[in-house]
Amino acid sequence: MSIFVFTPTIGDQLRPETKASIEAQQTDIEYVWEVGYHNPYPGDKIRNVIAQYQRARELFLASKHDAMLTVEDDMILPPDAIQKLYASHGQVVYGVYLLRHGTPTLNAWRYKDKRATGCTLSMYPNEVAEYRRQGWGKVGGVGWGCTLIRRAVLERISIRSKDKDDAGDVGFAGDCISRGVEQIARFDVLCGHIKEDGTVLWPFVTDSIIGRVLALRDAPTGFHGIEKPMKKGSYYSMPIDRAETLNRLGYATITNMSKGAQVAAVS
Repeated sequence: MSIFVFTPTIGDQLRPETKASIEAQQTDIEYVWEVGYHNPYPGDKIRNVIAQYQRARELFLASKHDAMLTVEDDMILPPDAIQKLYASHGQVVYGVYLLRHGTPTLNAWRYKDKRATGCTLSMYPNEVAEYRRQGWGKVGGVGWGCTLIRRAVLERISIRSKDKDDAGDVGFAGDCISRGVEQIARFDVLCGHIKEDGTVLWPFVTDSIIGRVLALRDAPTGFHGIEKPMKKGSYYSMPIDRAETLNRLGYATITNMSKGAQVAAVS
């Protein structure tokens, strides 16, 4: 058994922490790591990423490896990532990390049904708490920062862009769902995601839970950090610390989190 590890990058953007974490894997599984510099579209990041992963798939299918592991150039993998991901029962297996653009949210999306990819599990803290307890959960995709894909899947499913903003992961996840390919996330494979300023986002250390609230009173923009006016009777999504403040002050009630799940999600 062997794994083809692929990291797309450009210029000198590969983080030394990423390199060190890949080279420090503690596993009895043979793996080969390739860093991709195939960027045929100057200035077009998304098209280049698609081209990188399409080339990686071609290289993988021409090899005898059993699975491909994608690792973005700004990730920090735990030392047992390869061992745990490969040992999992899923056909596509995601390590868990935080997306670094905008509000930090989990890369793992909720499995909704056979027709859609859902949205980030950060919106579903009760399910996150359950998945953390059992170590894994069925998901609908999506981020490829640390994702293992079995050979049988890549033989069936190509890599494509769903739309102009999709770097391949969303379209791939949707194709997996429509073809009945099981995707799971390992909530015991927690990866760091390095921001441009060097800050590292860690799941469940950096707050990643999004509160869904029902407004009980009107509130203006800027009130305890809210970004737009709240109207009584309407629903809003916001970082959980802001939602908890509004709940404590009697301005809103949190609708997507039980007390037990809240403790588990932020501990």
